Amino acid sequence: MAKILSFLSWNVENFHNQKERVDRVVQLIADHNPDVLGLYEVKGKDVFAAMVAKMPNYVFSITESPGVPEILVGIRNGLSGFVTQKDELQSKVPTLRPGALVTITLGNEGYSFLFLHLKSFPDPRSWGLRDDMFAHVAKLKRAIDKRLPRGEKANFIALGDVNTMGMRPAYNDQLDIIGAQELSFVDQRMSAAVNAMRRLSKTHDETWWGGGDTPPSDLDHAFAADHLKLRSFGGAELKVVGWVDKRTAAEKCKWISDYSDHSLLYGEIV
Repeated sequence: MAKILSFLSWNVENFHNQKERVDRVVQLIADHNPDVLGLYEVKGKDVFAAMVAKMPNYVFSITESPGVPEILVGIRNGLSGFVTQKDELQSKVPTLRPGALVTITLGNEGYSFLFLHLKSFPDPRSWGLRDDMFAHVAKLKRAIDKRLPRGEKANFIALGDVNTMGMRPAYNDQLDIIGAQELSFVDQRMSAAVNAMRRLSKTHDETWWGGGDTPPSDLDHAFAADHLKLRSFGGAELKVVGWVDKRTAAEKCKWISDYSDHSLLYGEIV
């Protein structure tokens, strides 16, 4: 099947203007040559300027929220694209990150990519905020569906670092929810008939590791409209690239130091 659009999503933790690291990150992105990309935890205008200088064949936008690491999105030149900041993803908490909605038009078809960086931490408040954020994702998908002729569904993908790490209330381990359970709850919400979305399979489940004693976690995901077809990477719909590809702990830790504690996600709509 021919590629329609390729996309890349990556939390480049604490991404600021360290020249060598910026060069490495930009080169890895360029190697994948995505049509649309989203980077999370971008700090400061210097990175934005570096991306513009080093990737001149893209148009870049960045979310704006005071004191919050931003989401930077890029669209390849020649594509008809529009970027909208979705403040409702902050769940009325100014210190949280808005979403970045990229809409690409190809002929008569629109393709929407909602880049996300949801609330971290496993305390009940953070879990509740993530739950509310996922509700906004589903609501946005339904709103786009309603704008289309009857019976048509939006070409929609929501993706990013969604931080599905579960919930651990203080002094009450009877209510503990592990990350896999939270992800299962999200799957149920997204797959409901009114939302008609599925979580895309990945070449590796765990995408985050801090390089220490804490075990790797399954935090980065993409949820796509059911009807969308994606290229297969050995039977998976998303390719995970990063520390997961290294064999030894030392090699993994070096990659984390050089790039990020998150591996990137890459996919192609076909």
